[in-house]
Amino acid sequence: MDIKFNNIDELNASIKITLVGEDYQANVDKSLKEYQRKITMPGFRQGKVPMGLVKRNYEKPIKAEEINKVLSKALFEYLKDNKVDYMGEPLPSLTEQPTGSFDKDTEFSFTFDIALAPKFEIAVDNNLKLNYYNISVNNEDIEKAIEGYKNSSGTNEPAEISSEKSLLKGEVYQVDENGERIAEGIGNKTSMLVEHVKNADEKAKFIGKKVGDKICFDLKQVFPSENEAKAVLNNNMIDFNTINANFAFAIEEISEFVKTDLTQESYDRFFGKDRVHNEEEMRAEITAQYQKHYAEEADYKLYIDARESLVESAKVNVPMDFMKRWLLTLEQYKDYTKERLESEFPAMEKDMKWNLIENKLANDNKIEVSADDELEQAKKMIIAEMARYGVTEYSFPTEMLDNFAKERLAKDQERRMVRGAVINAKITKLIKEKASLENKDITYSDFVKLFEK
Repeated sequence: MDIKFNNIDELNASIKITLVGEDYQANVDKSLKEYQRKITMPGFRQGKVPMGLVKRNYEKPIKAEEINKVLSKALFEYLKDNKVDYMGEPLPSLTEQPTGSFDKDTEFSFTFDIALAPKFEIAVDNNLKLNYYNISVNNEDIEKAIEGYKNSSGTNEPAEISSEKSLLKGEVYQVDENGERIAEGIGNKTSMLVEHVKNADEKAKFIGKKVGDKICFDLKQVFPSENEAKAVLNNNMIDFNTINANFAFAIEEISEFVKTDLTQESYDRFFGKDRVHNEEEMRAEITAQYQKHYAEEADYKLYIDARESLVESAKVNVPMDFMKRWLLTLEQYKDYTKERLESEFPAMEKDMKWNLIENKLANDNKIEVSADDELEQAKKMIIAEMARYGVTEYSFPTEMLDNFAKERLAKDQERRMVRGAVINAKITKLIKEKASLENKDITYSDFVKLFEK
């Protein structure tokens, strides 16, 4: 085997690999014997097909496959062993065609184009001037959060008379113009919140009622979404264009949500055991949660502002022609035309440059990702996802959270995402320590507007 590396310019190179019989023939012979052992042909039992026939039918594709295996291994081992810093993946050369015929030759040569990662200098120091936003916690948001916790601990209590806040349970069914039940009509046992009825006239029909009362209503006015009507009636065949919209609701149960005072059990459920004991401590805990969340958002804004500034100021050249060609080989860009790629490439180029800058900052500052870093970040991500569904981190045991995190890290794609998040956090920490930051006090509503720009 012979490998020749050729520097074309600062950003492009080629690698020519020449293979001879001894590089691959042993693998070919081994595969042919495996085929001989497994295949059958007319007139021969399994494992008894003569090798001559096996070669005649299978040697060419097997030879091509084994050569490709040896070629790929040699290429990437060379790049690794020689510490070639490259971008994308090697691609077959556009100027040098492969030589050798699988039918008759034993020597083959293949040439690959390589995009070299650019050499550049970058540093985070006090020359990098950025704003850091200190987001104030709004008392109104704290009150809303407290109200939410109180609502979460409340219960539905039986009521004699329905109101706008009532939950009604009963049977909904189709009726004729006189309000009489249609024998073969649509019907279903269901429940509904009166306050969800938007039409004022229809809503009024459901207020001031008792158990046993029947309410005639217009289905399309009470449940204006066809999908909602289908769910209430448990019937996917409903068509608003043809349905008779005369329905009735027979009330079987009336209940109303009643807020209750928060108990120690509630505090433990929402904030963790014995962390909060009264409303004053709850207010302090909610404030701390907001402060933590806002600090994370401020860090994210700092990160993207630093990214924008460093990409603009750094003299980083990307081998654009090669990278465009490489992108079009990827599955996610398989439907792209060259014209579409051209129009979207400036944003992609920024991403490529930042990836190079981030990697260099990580290497220069000896930023590493440990297994503990990955586990903690995976747990943070899971907690954030659960919070969107109203589930707190105190709702299940620590051991269970650890297991969820380990399951996530067992998946390669998920692990890459977690590692990326850890590196982002460590780069942000580096920026906070070394850049020149001007603190800006801001409300959350004004902070959100910064992203609109």
